[in-house]
Amino acid sequence: MRKAVSRSQVTNLESLAQSTRVHFIVGLPRSGSTMLAALLNQNPRVCATGPSAAYHLFSNLYTAMSEEGETASLLDDAQRASVLKAVIHAVHNPKQGTKPVVFDTNRKWLFRIDQLVELFPLCQFIVCVRNPAQILSSLEKTRRASVLRQSRLFHSHESLEQRVLRLMAADGMVGSSMMLVRDVLEGPHAERCLVLDYERLAQQPAGTMQALYRFVREPEFGHDFEDFSFDAPEFDAFLNTPGLHKIEGPLRPRGNEMLLPPQIAQKYESQAFWRDISSPAKMVLP
Repeated sequence: MRKAVSRSQVTNLESLAQSTRVHFIVGLPRSGSTMLAALLNQNPRVCATGPSAAYHLFSNLYTAMSEEGETASLLDDAQRASVLKAVIHAVHNPKQGTKPVVFDTNRKWLFRIDQLVELFPLCQFIVCVRNPAQILSSLEKTRRASVLRQSRLFHSHESLEQRVLRLMAADGMVGSSMMLVRDVLEGPHAERCLVLDYERLAQQPAGTMQALYRFVREPEFGHDFEDFSFDAPEFDAFLNTPGLHKIEGPLRPRGNEMLLPPQIAQKYESQAFWRDISSPAKMVLP
């Protein structure tokens, strides 16, 4: 029989939610967000996710409370805000314990940045980026690592060039993320964004993490860059791409093996727009 939740437990959870600071890890795929979450989880003050369900629940409820119908008509804005905040805290409370800082990871959070800023006035966004050609090469490496499975990330009948074009399309995994990042960095919430380049994290991890803590106004923490790990086997199984989010230390700069033909790689290497964009966002680049 399921044990009932006491009123004191509910009160403790409500108190914890009110005192918790929430930040969001967003940006481009294959750009270090999982590695960053693994490192942040070493800090006893921090609860950080890899792929998170919070965005999907949040977005579905936001839509349901915005559409014409009975649900929307029965709620005022204060109730909507309470429900949306509760979703994020409910996802994290079982793992969070008494940790006062949460980093939730999902690239799509930037679609909801206006709502997040309204609900969490102190929130900041860690925008993970990487040379687009290296992102495409990393995705190709992932595909080749499991050729006996049809990954949900790729279509079954495509040439390499077709895969790249689809990934970089306006509605593709990489192209849509790049458009969303550009939109936010040129928008009214850019100053809430820390643009963190994958190569900088790999080459200068200690300095990069110090910059992150300063940005979110948290005490610096001495991370172990030799021994860390993260895995999301259930989510990777859903994508039929085993090991997609599995990482482990030590953290070292790695040779950037390029699996794209030179003419394709050159086309996309120049599209790292964040290096040239004029934005109030803080940039942590190589």
